[in-house]
Amino acid sequence: MRLRNVNVGRKGQAAVTDLFVAIGVFIVLITITSVMWNLYNIRLQNRIIYDDLVVKSFQINDLLLKTPGFPDNWDYLFLSDRILTEEIYYIGLVEGELNIPFNKTLALSKMGEENITSVFHAGQYRMGIRIRDADGEDLYSVGKVSGSSKYSVNLGRNVMYQNVPDGSFTPSSIEVILSR
Repeated sequence: MRLRNVNVGRKGQAAVTDLFVAIGVFIVLITITSVMWNLYNIRLQNRIIYDDLVVKSFQINDLLLKTPGFPDNWDYLFLSDRILTEEIYYIGLVEGELNIPFNKTLALSKMGEENITSVFHAGQYRMGIRIRDADGEDLYSVGKVSGSSKYSVNLGRNVMYQNVPDGSFTPSSIEVILSR
């Protein structure tokens, strides 16, 4: 009769136990890696959306405050029904050095939010423009000026605003609000 060596069975049992522990550790590592990858991907997507909002708000703000628009007298042409919204290439609000006259904002109000967003190619965003005086009181607003969404950018600059026709220009600030 032959006796079986007891150590051979224990070596096999230890090898199988090591295998199951290694598989368990591997599954845990894969799970942690996939969760971390997913969180990173969500953060990256959120950052891309926010950066797109910031860039678009800077572009709109620059067009509003660095040019009179194209055509230059778009406000007069629009208020006198001599031009359609589709013929306005871009809207500018300034005359001179950051002076915003009353007629430009009047034309902007009559244009409406949908036409404004289509001129600025910002159709996927909610857009608003607000002008406040030095004390923070609203003087003018058009569009969606509340940033009540997941992503919102509010970009403001100091300007001189003519609150009434043929009035004087007073220190104010203009804000472009984009949200998604």
